[in-house]
Amino acid sequence: MTSPSQNQPLAPTRRLTIIGAALSVLVGLSGTVQADGKRDPAAEQFIRGLGDRAIVILDNPTSTQQEKADAFSKLVVDNTDIRAIGKFTLGRYRRTLSPAKLNEFLDLFHRFTENFYEARLGEYSGERLDVQGSLVRSPKDVIVMSELRFSFAEDPLKVNWRLRKKNGHYVIRDLQVVGIWLALEQRSQFTSVIANHGGQIDALLDSLRDMVNKGESFDIQSAAKTSNS
Repeated sequence: MTSPSQNQPLAPTRRLTIIGAALSVLVGLSGTVQADGKRDPAAEQFIRGLGDRAIVILDNPTSTQQEKADAFSKLVVDNTDIRAIGKFTLGRYRRTLSPAKLNEFLDLFHRFTENFYEARLGEYSGERLDVQGSLVRSPKDVIVMSELRFSFAEDPLKVNWRLRKKNGHYVIRDLQVVGIWLALEQRSQFTSVIANHGGQIDALLDSLRDMVNKGESFDIQSAAKTSNS
């Protein structure tokens, strides 16, 4: 998704590596890691386990592409707080929405996120996720550091995962890749669309609906270029 202007819809997605990207489009509160120096082995194992389960799904030679898509989508959805993510990306405009409009947005955001997962399945080429450590920010807030290693490249891609505990279990709340915290970037772009249309959410809903119907989703590469320019 490129940075939207007043008259531009949200742009379509481009290629981003499967495991690091598809377990994302998740929500965080800060782009800066501030921690007390402690590690959380359970949080590290949570991310390690998700990576292992994703690989089992993607490497299964007996599954059809649709079966892989369904299983991978369920894995991600079951381990992320998508409603909280969606609400976060609306910023201050969330308070202005009626329950009906909020539910319409959250439904589109959920489908928008599923598109992101499914679009990545055809790009998988043997990536492996290597957990490097973790930093505890609070008893319910942990950053897990990892590296995504590729079969076709020597240098790994650094990926930071922000986890929260919800009802005693970890859920993914944001992911930092190529220097971008994805939910913060989405909030910036979504609220820009709303602001450029007089504070009304309808333009964002129309853009999301169009992207969902076309099978399109978030463009992290364009976001990274914009951030680094």
